[in-house]
Amino acid sequence: MTGVRSGPRSHGAEPMTPPSGPDRTYGTVTGACRRAARRLRAEYNRVLVVGALLVLLPTIVVVERLRRGTGRRLARWGVSVVAALCGVRFVVGGSRPIVPVGRAVVTPNHSSPMDIPALLFALPSIRFLAAADLFRIPLLASAMRALGTQPIDRRDHDRSQRQLDALVADRRAGDGFDLAIFPEGGIAPAGVRLPFKSGAFTLAIRTTSAIVPVAIHGTDAVLRPKGRLLVRPGVVTIEFLDGIATDGLTLDDRHVLRDHVQDLVTTALTERMVVPPLPTDPTTR
Repeated sequence: MTGVRSGPRSHGAEPMTPPSGPDRTYGTVTGACRRAARRLRAEYNRVLVVGALLVLLPTIVVVERLRRGTGRRLARWGVSVVAALCGVRFVVGGSRPIVPVGRAVVTPNHSSPMDIPALLFALPSIRFLAAADLFRIPLLASAMRALGTQPIDRRDHDRSQRQLDALVADRRAGDGFDLAIFPEGGIAPAGVRLPFKSGAFTLAIRTTSAIVPVAIHGTDAVLRPKGRLLVRPGVVTIEFLDGIATDGLTLDDRHVLRDHVQDLVTTALTERMVVPPLPTDPTTR
């Protein structure tokens, strides 16, 4: 029978053991304190956002009526100030950080309500195509109209087609502006991408407008899809991808164009841009 020799253990890596006693209690308490602090910050940010909306929305309407374009500048300034106070930083990047103004159809992903202020920050002249239901909210509806938001009734196909035809006619008549359309048709659930719809690409082809795909990173972490305005500090990156000309395309090409743009945006979101970290030292420049 072979005996087992006792002696010093080998010098290999020691097995990791979880902390116990006071160390474990300290870690648990520290983690709970951090979660509570993040929750309190989000609650504070919600109060801040609600207060800002109650002040900014009617002010945008008034100043836009007094002088065209002033409401849009105020909206962009308000987004910048409120985001900074909430600890949110917007970073504009990509191969085309500044797109030509006047004729583009901008097609971003839609992960959070924060996507709208992010786009307004990145491209202050942008207008939006929004669900008609939002125009039933009095204070919000007035501000959206002041900023040139275009309604679309997704529940009524015939009406939405008439609205699309009117929009096409306006753009053909020379009423040029960059129009943001979320091809997913709504905010995607957390961690999920919705299939792109064809409406944005039909509009672009009918008006020979360039398509500008946009990948917006980080908004779902800053404000969750159903986050009830609980804004958390973080970095949001608006990544403009290369524009796609629609000259020579027909409506038969709209599905191929849609799928191509969806692949571009999905790939960009998967790769995720690397942005500089937020400074932790107040003296950092």
